[in-house]
Amino acid sequence: MPNATYELNVELPEYDVKAVVTLFRQTAPTLTELVWEALDVPLEGPTGHAAFNGEELFVFMAPFTKDGAIVSPPVEAWTMWPKPGDLMFFYKRPDERVPGGTKPIYELCFMYGETDLRHFYEKGQPGSLIGHMTLGHEEFADACRKTRINGRTTIRVTRRSSGAS
Repeated sequence: MPNATYELNVELPEYDVKAVVTLFRQTAPTLTELVWEALDVPLEGPTGHAAFNGEELFVFMAPFTKDGAIVSPPVEAWTMWPKPGDLMFFYKRPDERVPGGTKPIYELCFMYGETDLRHFYEKGQPGSLIGHMTLGHEEFADACRKTRINGRTTIRVTRRSSGAS
């Protein structure tokens, strides 16, 4: 699908909230393709909430693989100041974020409000801007704010079919 628009459905079932994210295939072509391929199997898992960055809800993904080998994805469309509604992707090598870690970290982050990624060190937290929420952002943001009080919830991320609502 060389010129197709890639869109994702994002749901927080406990809050009965659904949103749509459009992936940025032009500015993050490798990452959007890797995420799209990974979502051939829908992603469902527990959310986490940023502690220092700001208004950010995240979910971990399984490592990307190609021909049975784990893929270390590039940083594309790097930013330290994502806007509300932006979708970021973060990758960390096995012991880059957790000393002594044995597994890489693959993370989708939904920025629902003000966020600043400069807290760890001067050059910031390298992350890739890979999409933006095009439908349902306000309702999604309200539900995300509730998770700060109520704790983690389940998130479901799936490919959106062309013409879906």
